[in-house]
Amino acid sequence: MNYDVPIKQRLQAKAALAGIPILGTFELTPRCNFQCKMCYVRLTPEEMQPLGRERTAEEWLSLGRTAFDAGMTFLLLTGGEPLLRPDFPQIYEGLAKLGLSVSLNTNGTLISEEIRALFLRYPPAQVNITLYGTTRETYAALCGNADGFDRVTDALHWLKAQSILVNLNATLTPWNVNEWAAMEAFAAAEQLNYRPTIYTFPPARRSSADNYARLSAEKIGRMLAAKEVAGKSPEHIKQFLQESEYVAAPQKPAAEGEPLHCFAGKSQFWVAWNGKMTPCGMLNCPQSDPFETSFREAWEEIKAETAKIRLCPDCVSCAHRKFCATCAAVNHAETGSFSGKPEYMCRMTQTFVEFLRAAIE
Repeated sequence: MNYDVPIKQRLQAKAALAGIPILGTFELTPRCNFQCKMCYVRLTPEEMQPLGRERTAEEWLSLGRTAFDAGMTFLLLTGGEPLLRPDFPQIYEGLAKLGLSVSLNTNGTLISEEIRALFLRYPPAQVNITLYGTTRETYAALCGNADGFDRVTDALHWLKAQSILVNLNATLTPWNVNEWAAMEAFAAAEQLNYRPTIYTFPPARRSSADNYARLSAEKIGRMLAAKEVAGKSPEHIKQFLQESEYVAAPQKPAAEGEPLHCFAGKSQFWVAWNGKMTPCGMLNCPQSDPFETSFREAWEEIKAETAKIRLCPDCVSCAHRKFCATCAAVNHAETGSFSGKPEYMCRMTQTFVEFLRAAIE
């Protein structure tokens, strides 16, 4: 079952044309009760100190009110693990009472009786639970929490029983890649929309990359290609390649890359735990501070700076551009520059295409 709402996407597209911040994300904390090896944001209290402080419940509510006045309609609350905050019920209830469509990102292990009662009073528009595997062993190895899978299962069953919309998100890593099919099967059995993330960002927002690891670009490319060709004839694969490859590439390299294609900094924004606003959560810059100035000033600054961003010029003439999932956040995380060439993504895409071509030979 897919809970993506077409009207929401159409509203966001219209808002982007007008520069209205219709979709916002409040990252309430970088703290988490999991210790996932691939996490790009998790910080300990000690690691947080030189970077700022968590904003108070009243500060988030005040920001929510001014963002609502500026046009914010859809709001995602995330972390870290947002339910770690003792004042989460206060923040959530206050924002819900504004009339916002509030969704939640969570690992699903802290949906206590208090949170359940809160959600019965003010049902969230959607709860996105991250699935890390389908066994206690995988949760222990990847998240440091062997009870995670049982708690997640209990939480999503309760949410479904209350007719609260649930998505299952997943990030594939060296620790859970062998359970990819099992996770898909679990989601199908639970009749939930399953959204796997194949690409893992470098830990650009973490203070340390200890224990960080991800699948090789070549392995991901092969996995994606194998999934693409499964059950398809060579003729179908050949047609797919012909229709998707960019054959009208310029003869000369482009002098400038393309601007952002997504809604980041056009109709959506992200405010991190320490109050810094960025176009999206995967970007550390451009950055403004709605708590030091005002929401409207910070949003106008983000819009203006986002409009200046240009991507890698080489991508303009790449024959495989339609297969590639790179973006400004990926470029910056991989290379330190928006216009940098993300070789990891290049290798992944090249392997994907080579696998497809081999399948029709």
